[in-house]
Formats: sequence, structure tokens, C-alpha cells
Amino acid sequence: MAEKSVFSKIGTLKVKNGTYKKDGVEKNSYHEVGVLLSSPHASRLLIKLHATPTSEPKLISIFYDEGVELSLNRSESAKDEDTVPSPDEIPF
Repeated sequence: MAEKSVFSKIGTLKVKNGTYKKDGVEKNSYHEVGVLLSSPHASRLLIKLHATPTSEPKLISIFYDEGVELSLNRSESAKDEDTVPSPDEIPF
């Protein structure tokens, strides 16, 4: 069995793709283009794009500027819910 990834999903990346009306109010509509992944203490962040010009999902590494430190506070239940499998665990 493959080792479980230490990265977990902490956010969703969306782009505005239009507007619609609901109850007479104009609202924005969005399309999900990827997810933001983090190591347990945010020492590493990755963006996973769902589609790219080559139609293959890609990971983008994020590097902090000098002097920037980030720490995540997550509830215990949220830690297990969004764990992202390693590429070896994906069945396709």
C-alpha cells in the first residue's frame, strides 16, 4: 500500500465565469479550477490545477517570501476529511 500524502485540501480555487439573477438580485457564478493544498503546519503549500493546456492536472509549488511564516489551525475532524491521496493511490 502506498504511503498517505501529508498534504490536505485547505481551499478551492475558482474563477468568475458570469452572473445570474436570483430573487431579482444579480449574483456571480464561479467555475472551480483547482484546489489549495497544505502540509500539516503550512510549511509547504501547493496549488493543484484541474486542467491545463495539456489537459493534465499540474501541481504549482508556492514559496513564501523572506520573513513570511504561516501556520494553520484546523479542527481535528477537518484534518481527516480532506486528505489528498498520493498519485500512487489514484486508480487511473
